[in-house]
Amino acid sequence: MYRQFALLLLAIALIVAPEGASAANPTGAATSTVTSSPLGQFSPTFVGPAATGCKAAGCSLLTGPFYSPSTASFSEDSAVPIPLNNSGSGGHREMPEPKRPRPPAQTAVTPFVVPPTVSCEPLGAGCDFINSSAGGAVGVKGINAADNGELSTNPLGIDIEPPDQGLCAGNGYVVETNNQGSILIFNAALERLSAVIPLDTVMGLTTRGWSSGGDPSCIYDYDNGGHWFFTEFVSASSEANEGPFTGCFAGVAYSCYEGIAVSQGSNPFGPYYVYFVDANYNPAEPGYPFLLNDFAKIATSRDAFLLFYDEFPTGPPAGLGGGGFNGAQEFAFSKKALELGLPTKINGLPNPDFTVAHENMGLIPTPNGTCFSDNEYHLPGITCWYAVIPANPPDPTQYDNSHGGSGFMLESLDFYGLGDDRIAVFAWTGLENLNSSGCSSCSAIQFDGQIFGGVLPYYGEGFLSEQASGPIPLGDECGAAGLSVGSPPPPSCPENGIANNGDDVTQASQAQGQIWGAVSTEINQTFSSETSPEVHQGVAYWVIGTDSFDASGQFSFTSQGYVSPMHEDVEFPAMAAEGYFYQDTGNGGAIMTFTLSGNGGPTGANNGGFFPSTAYGRLASFSNGLLGSVINIADMGQSPEDGFTEYDGYPSVYRPRWGDYSHAIFVPGSGGRIYFANNYIEYDNCTGSDFTLSIGTCDGTRDGYANWGTSVNYVVP
Repeated sequence: MYRQFALLLLAIALIVAPEGASAANPTGAATSTVTSSPLGQFSPTFVGPAATGCKAAGCSLLTGPFYSPSTASFSEDSAVPIPLNNSGSGGHREMPEPKRPRPPAQTAVTPFVVPPTVSCEPLGAGCDFINSSAGGAVGVKGINAADNGELSTNPLGIDIEPPDQGLCAGNGYVVETNNQGSILIFNAALERLSAVIPLDTVMGLTTRGWSSGGDPSCIYDYDNGGHWFFTEFVSASSEANEGPFTGCFAGVAYSCYEGIAVSQGSNPFGPYYVYFVDANYNPAEPGYPFLLNDFAKIATSRDAFLLFYDEFPTGPPAGLGGGGFNGAQEFAFSKKALELGLPTKINGLPNPDFTVAHENMGLIPTPNGTCFSDNEYHLPGITCWYAVIPANPPDPTQYDNSHGGSGFMLESLDFYGLGDDRIAVFAWTGLENLNSSGCSSCSAIQFDGQIFGGVLPYYGEGFLSEQASGPIPLGDECGAAGLSVGSPPPPSCPENGIANNGDDVTQASQAQGQIWGAVSTEINQTFSSETSPEVHQGVAYWVIGTDSFDASGQFSFTSQGYVSPMHEDVEFPAMAAEGYFYQDTGNGGAIMTFTLSGNGGPTGANNGGFFPSTAYGRLASFSNGLLGSVINIADMGQSPEDGFTEYDGYPSVYRPRWGDYSHAIFVPGSGGRIYFANNYIEYDNCTGSDFTLSIGTCDGTRDGYANWGTSVNYVVP
């Protein structure tokens, strides 16, 4: 049963942060020795049938299945231009970016850690050469702004930024997902098999009068004959009425859901079983019924489908302790029930064979306080577990079946937005008990965590990456409209940088008995020929061992490193490793992928830098950095990012948004390929009369308000 809030508050008050946790402080520098300390073990907040879990009559955590037919009619051979239901000119919307609160005195406080420094001259660890060749990678263009603007389920032609991206692969298919709610299907050779397919269609949203809310993810799972999972948050408001912007994002009660579409077989075209998680399933949650399920992160284990999201109230009351945030919400659903399309209810009663375990991490203390009050400022909402992400194994050989079936998670710990030198690893155990009828043995399911302190420090809150200069027709249009700022106003609105979205882990992978994860960080590059360091955006990454967890219940620390392209910047790292291990060398192949951009630094190196490009580097679990200190450009960007969030005066200050996630996944039986996907700029920006504020301008290569593009690639590490 759900714990009563009065008892929870008392329990939290009695729990203190474990001794030995590496608690960063405003003046402390990172230590050179990695330490480890347990966070404790917790019983789930709730275990039981997935159709129960809240007090209100008729309220259900999970409903379904609803049946959605095959999307085979969207095959590439049948693709035709989609007529617009408007005049051809679309609007533009920035996806809201809910953020947990920060302390009011944050700007007056020095970083918790010293921002990291790497030596580029002479060359040292963490500084990397840029090789403009693809290095063996094969890539194709993926979904772009014009594709999304022309979706039949986007009748208003609204451009969305950022273009959040997902990728999944298996059974001879590769599938890309993107914001606005769309997927694109390829074969293993990356030949297109489909037109761009709306997730509204996949999930049957249009017939319900609902809409895609974004943050899509996908996974291919090999069990039970093979199945594809597609998720996104869903708004109970129609696309014709501006979709989630008049529902979930507008703070409308009872409007936010997480959609889960599961293919009925191993074909990504479907048909599908569709389920909906109700973000407002529990009236006891602060902020009910105005709760938003932000950025669902998914993975599978042998027994469970793991779905995690961050819970934000969009209306009063304002979250745990009044802090505007309820913490990370972790769900482990019976995977078999989803893949078999079992009903969540039978004859109006919860199906005992469709089970779930839920952990509300907003109720678990952190080393710096609780979600109700942090130890420094005594304010709510600051020191909450946030953006916890499950580690996804590529196939069943990489599942961890110890301790009755385990699933792993990773998180950075920068609660104050001032940098940190700690990471946290969590584990579900006993997940096989989800297969017990009515969850009768689910008391054996546990949730625990461990802190690693003194890891390589990271510092990445709110910084922007640079990009090379080039034509910006939307910026010119902005200036011509009188929206530029200055005295006198410049002819174009000033081009800004690219947001790296802070230092959260946005993908975690599980392979070779390791968990792989990375975050963005500010990095100071030093050059003996330059008097001052160059400040750039790079990557800190960590590899965490799980074999020791199998034996003793404690994770081990394998390796770590920095990645930083010389004179340039990177955004949104993701990692994936081959699903096997070379016993003779102790290393299996792996890659890190990201967007690379930059202006060449103060010396204008690299001919003035790079437009946003898809890039990657090879590494291994013990390499402590990229192999050979080399970054390869898989797909070279052709122009600057020129979307509507890029301009300071358009008409007010915007934070330029980029694709919030990159993805990489190893596919067994593919000849050792790792598939990966990133945002980059696919085409040259046209100028003058060739550019109009319309959908599919510049010969269809971009939209008037957005020019983002994506690429899908594979490489053998």
